[in-house]
Amino acid sequence: MLSGFYLHYQPIFYLHDLSRVLGYEALPRHPAGWSPHDLLREARRVGAIPVWELRVLERAVEEVLLRTSETLFLNLTPEAFTDTAFAVRVRRAVEGKGVSPTRVCVEVSEQSLYTPEEFGRALEEWVGLGFYVALDDFGTKGSNLDIVLSVKLDFVKLDRVLVGGISRDRQKQRLLTGLVEALSGNGVYPILEGVEDEDDMKWLAGKGWDVGVQGFALARPGSLPCRLERS
Repeated sequence: MLSGFYLHYQPIFYLHDLSRVLGYEALPRHPAGWSPHDLLREARRVGAIPVWELRVLERAVEEVLLRTSETLFLNLTPEAFTDTAFAVRVRRAVEGKGVSPTRVCVEVSEQSLYTPEEFGRALEEWVGLGFYVALDDFGTKGSNLDIVLSVKLDFVKLDRVLVGGISRDRQKQRLLTGLVEALSGNGVYPILEGVEDEDDMKWLAGKGWDVGVQGFALARPGSLPCRLERS
């Protein structure tokens, strides 16, 4: 069942210049209509992790890194992220295609359970191999500020719960402003996920932040090239 998967890509734009793409996030799809979570669950059920994740990476490298000049953002499970041998295999696979690991950013979800020590060790291994690392879904559940402040992340993707409706919510505005300023001041590049409302987009554009933005108000996932939805 996993063999029928294909990839869609959602671009991440620079807020201060929406004509520029920071990178593309790879999102697995399946003809049967399975979501990425369904595919991941099936891969875990049949014991195909992290082999399946390596197949996703190899296809994304061919479809993105060999065709564009942008960065590839790739979601990893905790099993893959904390597996040193897998990190080495990923580097070999990327370099085997003639591509530098510096064009790949691995994303790991905040919803996964890590101690700061465990996360820090894995992050050092990936960074040492030349990859970028992003913490995804920040703002869900407990918001692991201890991890964010104790390690040197390249990107933090702020979850849609912090962004949706921000143009009408003063509390969210204060919270997001504080988080963006704190992350930027700590040398982390923020990416705002789930930008789906035009009014929210206008509010964000008015802030003048140097951040990435991603969401349906900008472009929906699709095959490359992804079209910017806004005029």
